[in-house]
Amino acid sequence: MKIKYYAISAIAVLSFGTGLTISNTDAKASYLNGNDYAREATHLVTAKKTVRVYKIRTGNCEANNHWSFYKYLHKGSRVYASQYFMSTGGWIIKSKNIYYHNHRTFFLVASGHWYYK
Repeated sequence: MKIKYYAISAIAVLSFGTGLTISNTDAKASYLNGNDYAREATHLVTAKKTVRVYKIRTGNCEANNHWSFYKYLHKGSRVYASQYFMSTGGWIIKSKNIYYHNHRTFFLVASGHWYYK
């Protein structure tokens, strides 16, 4: 009986130890992708008031995204916007020329009730 107990204990310790050594790898977080954020901006909308637009440079998590004022989106401008308020703090916008996106950058409007369809 004792031999069976020691055998089971040894197997448990070895499998647990093997699991620890395999899972002990460094996980390096890569930067979030601005193209993934901009993919949410699919609805063509018109601005009903002038609002501030922020350029967001992505970090390795949403808390590390860097905001900076970019320019104003003027009343009557037509852009593509996300359908709902994003967890980044506003509506993501894009257009062909001005509000571009790439792997580290996207644009955001932080105010509410700024557009109509």
